[in-house]
Amino acid sequence: MSTFEEKANSEVTLSKANKNKLHLGCGRKILEEYVNIDIFPVPGVDLVCDINEGIPFEDNSFSEALAVDFIEHIQPTKAINLMNEVYRVLKPGGVFRIHVPEAPGITAYQDPTHTCFWNEESFSYYIYQHYRKERYGIYYGIIAKFKLISLKRKRHMWQKFFNNLNWNYLTNYLLDIELEAIK
Repeated sequence: MSTFEEKANSEVTLSKANKNKLHLGCGRKILEEYVNIDIFPVPGVDLVCDINEGIPFEDNSFSEALAVDFIEHIQPTKAINLMNEVYRVLKPGGVFRIHVPEAPGITAYQDPTHTCFWNEESFSYYIYQHYRKERYGIYYGIIAKFKLISLKRKRHMWQKFFNNLNWNYLTNYLLDIELEAIK
């Protein structure tokens, strides 16, 4: 285990460290059954760290990782690293649950801290035996191998179209994705 992991692990209480669910970028939404991680020291956060630098836990530590309105805040050059790190800390068969605004929708771009843009095709690079992963993944440094459990697109803020007739509101979606770690 690296010094980074040792330092981070020492900050997590023993009771939380024994939990096998990880909540990435939790912000103020603290979930009791998860180890809650955020870059800001918000009350209730179990571990303050920058996920762009990696996830400071040993391999195969968690049965679930949750990222709600988080992965769009990752530095774009760190997106592959994030997916590889989540894969690394998930146990075989572990599930990565993601909720993210879909690009090119308004919600994806409205927040100035959204710097990494995702759509449903973005995840194909991490899906085991998908042609994008097989053809390009080795060149991009993608180690993660996931099975797609589910992908749901939900229309978001579409009612605003009727207020201003801005067609962009009709193409605004949120994605809910579940990926299973294949190891």
